[in-house]
Amino acid sequence: MMSSIPRKFKKEEIVFVPISWRETIDKYPSYRKKAIKENEPGFYTLIVILSTAIVRRNTELVYESIKLTKKNVPEHIYLSLAGSALCDLGFKDEGLTMLRKSIEHEKSSTLLLGLAAETDNPEEAQNLSEMVLRNNPQDCDALRHLAFAKYSKGEKDEAEEILDKVLKIEPTNKFALENKGNSCFNRKEYDKALETYLKIDLNPTPVSLQYKICCCYYKLGCLKKAKKIAKKIKDKVSLSYDFDDDTENARNLLQEISSS
Repeated sequence: MMSSIPRKFKKEEIVFVPISWRETIDKYPSYRKKAIKENEPGFYTLIVILSTAIVRRNTELVYESIKLTKKNVPEHIYLSLAGSALCDLGFKDEGLTMLRKSIEHEKSSTLLLGLAAETDNPEEAQNLSEMVLRNNPQDCDALRHLAFAKYSKGEKDEAEEILDKVLKIEPTNKFALENKGNSCFNRKEYDKALETYLKIDLNPTPVSLQYKICCCYYKLGCLKKAKKIAKKIKDKVSLSYDFDDDTENARNLLQEISSS
């Protein structure tokens, strides 16, 4: 199986990957080396195959990863990781079932927040985040999920206060920066949104983030910079996992900017 798994991924593949997977993808080469050294397919094999499933959009690899490693990886771990992968690949119901089953085995902060990240129910996300925060009030992952849940419920001021708290603890937290930028953009504070988005340190920059930066430049009248980005990504937005806006409208806007 490992012989068919790539040694590394190309930048043009990584730009479409959800931000939540980027840290794992960045470590992929070292994980692959460790997977090859495993006597039996274990944790690193699971991570490597799931990473490939995400980058290559191959759902069958998720099931293959479970089949290969379930004897050597604790059930709650493969359920959580595979469940998250299935959610990101569009199989939300099945993925959430796995994630909920994982916390029946162990209610660790990692597993609780894994479910908080994927659920579409803001009340559930808030409850899960608060469970973690009771034991660790400074947990930045729990705080950012709590902020997102509150924002989804319309509690925008409180959500932004929580994001500011996260950024005081971790000034480079890419998730908090993105959500903070989104809040500024939605308030039409495009200069603040742009400043925040540009602080997100990801190389290559995700297409979804490039789009937001492009829109900020466009709204601020920086047409040359907006046009440069628009030309590069106008045919790629539909391939991005974590694209927030309607892709057809986004393509039309990018085409308009490119032709301006």
